[in-house]
Amino acid sequence: MGQRLLKRHLIGLDSLVPLAWAASGLVVFTQDWRVARKLTEDAALMEHEVMLDVAGDVSPEMLRRLNRTPDGATPGRSSVKISVNSNSEGTTRLRCAMKGDHPGLLADLCDQAGLKISGMKRIRIGRVMLGAMPAGQWRFLSQHERF
Repeated sequence: MGQRLLKRHLIGLDSLVPLAWAASGLVVFTQDWRVARKLTEDAALMEHEVMLDVAGDVSPEMLRRLNRTPDGATPGRSSVKISVNSNSEGTTRLRCAMKGDHPGLLADLCDQAGLKISGMKRIRIGRVMLGAMPAGQWRFLSQHERF
């Protein structure tokens, strides 16, 4: 069912969309020039989805501050959309979707809103999802998956 691993699959891999410092989650390694081209040329248009764990509750005012556009653009046209995914005792999980890879942007937005990040995990790049894969594991893209 799966593709057989060969030694040549591990040679010359490029990581084109690195994770933010102290983050976990989906990372892409490729030898395929078409995937590399898609991830570099369309980087500004590619949507990334990140789950943030922050300490405490997130008030509606904090959420408005998080969704404020940093460059003063029109609200609703922001490249970052943040919503509350779940609340648990002392922690709030935020779902963040943003166009392009902006290292440090989510940390800066949380800092400006007075939130302390306790965990960050990228779960999607474009149409490719991390899914239920355990940490440290990897897999080949399946035939139907495209960025």
